[in-house]
Amino acid sequence: MINLLSVFAFYSMLLDFDIKKAIAATAFLIEREGGTGDMFYLVKELYVADRTALIKWGKSITGDSLASMPKGPVVSGIYNLLKGEWKGSIQVQIEWNDVIQRGDGYSVVLRKHADTGILAERENEVLDEARQTIKAIRGSIPKWLHRNCPEWTDPGTSSIPIDPSTILRIAKKSEEEIRRIEEANEEIRLLNALLGARC
Repeated sequence: MINLLSVFAFYSMLLDFDIKKAIAATAFLIEREGGTGDMFYLVKELYVADRTALIKWGKSITGDSLASMPKGPVVSGIYNLLKGEWKGSIQVQIEWNDVIQRGDGYSVVLRKHADTGILAERENEVLDEARQTIKAIRGSIPKWLHRNCPEWTDPGTSSIPIDPSTILRIAKKSEEEIRRIEEANEEIRLLNALLGARC
C-alpha cells in the first residue's frame, strides 16, 4: 500500500525553465548596470524577481529551479550557466554563452544585444524592483535574504532545492490555489516537452 504522506514529502513543484527568458532577464539587469553585472547580485536579483512573480502570477519569469545556498537562495540553473557548468543539454550553455559572458572575477558582460523584448512589461517592472531591493540593502545581503525569504534553509556547505510550493504557502496561498498553480505549470512543461520547445 502506498504511503501518501511519504509521496507528498518527496514531491516538489516543478517549473518550466525557459532559456530565452533567462537570457533576457539576466541581460535586462546587466543593461540596467550599464553593461557589466556582478554574478553574486544577479543570482540574488533574479531569485527575488522569480519569487515575486511566482507569488503574484503563479509562474516565475525564468522558470528556473531554486536552491538554498550558504549565502542565501539562488536561481540554480542560471547560477550554473554563469559558471559555465550547466548540467543539461550543451545547447543551452552554447545559447547562453552566445549572449552572456563571464568577465574578470565575478563580473558578467553582454557579448551582444539580447532580445529583452520577449519580456512582458510587468516582468520588466518586477526585475527592476528586485534590482532596486537588493541594491538598497545596507549591510549583509545574505543575512537580509535569510530573514526575508523564510523558504531558505541552511544547507551547510552544500545546497538544498527549494520547492516553489513552499514559497506559495509562506505567501498564504490556499492549498486549492497551490494545486491549480502546480497543475498550470505542469501543463506548460508537458506542452513544451511535446513541442520540443525546451532543450
